[in-house]
Amino acid sequence: MTDALVEIFRQTRVVLLDFDGPVCRIFAGLPAPRVADGLKRLLRHQGVRLPQDVAGLDDPLKVLRRTADIAPELVDKIEAAFMAYEIEAADSAEITPGVRELLTACAEVGRPVVIVSNNSEPAIERFLDLAGLNGGVDGLVGRPIGDPAEMKPHPRSVLRACEMADVRSDEAVLIGDSAFDMEAATNAGSRSIAYANQEGKDVTLAEAGADAVSNDMREIAAAVKASR
Repeated sequence: MTDALVEIFRQTRVVLLDFDGPVCRIFAGLPAPRVADGLKRLLRHQGVRLPQDVAGLDDPLKVLRRTADIAPELVDKIEAAFMAYEIEAADSAEITPGVRELLTACAEVGRPVVIVSNNSEPAIERFLDLAGLNGGVDGLVGRPIGDPAEMKPHPRSVLRACEMADVRSDEAVLIGDSAFDMEAATNAGSRSIAYANQEGKDVTLAEAGADAVSNDMREIAAAVKASR
């Protein structure tokens, strides 16, 4: 546990928690490239000729983002298909080691937790229910349905979560595992902790603006307890 982590929790009042990564691996059993391929097939079936950059995408969130550019009239259709995949994926998602400890620590010190994610709310709710984590989460802000441009790194979801928790944005810390998370926190005026769950992420997420970095959710949980 680092002093930087403890100090961030002392300076903030609410924890904003990204979903895919810090809470679970949503596509552990239904790989993201397979979902992306399904969405691209649907676009082709609708008569869309995919640009080369879209044809090569293996991230379904990126396919959804680019759909808004190349076929905005199909965003709702792709969104609905993606959500169905996500809900299916929730059944085989793998919980992140240490997230239970983090939620318990936050409850012990009276710190609300709001999930802030680019994944859909129905899929997140399904996983939380299956994993028995509902009681540790005080709120949920999922993907802005029908408006991919407002997904993180746009600050909208972070600001909505702060409103939900009745705190100023500078009283919140977002824990995430992507550059978009770090950028969303910066754009909203919030603090950020990078969960560096892969080799090299400590450097890339620090460069993206993370205020602190950890590769262990249990370390983050210990920092929450130490901040009381």
